[in-house]
Amino acid sequence: MGVAQLLIWAIWAGISQHPCKCKIWIVVFGSGVAMFLENSDFPPYAGLIDAHALLHAITIPLTCIWWNFIQDDAKYQTFDLNKKEK
Repeated sequence: MGVAQLLIWAIWAGISQHPCKCKIWIVVFGSGVAMFLENSDFPPYAGLIDAHALLHAITIPLTCIWWNFIQDDAKYQTFDLNKKEK
């Protein structure tokens, strides 16, 4: 299901003219890396960091980027609607 969702977002970002689509590409790529880490459960490196720790380290900034995109998209859609009304 996660792969399908990433594929749909990648297609949307590829065909969209949205001004913030670069943020979607970052989230798609980062989520792909996170899925790889979730499935590749390797032992801790130097006893400190393992795949699951890296997964959590990656998903924190991805969440911020995602919600930043949502905010920018809301502003973009609102501006576009206001422009059409005039």
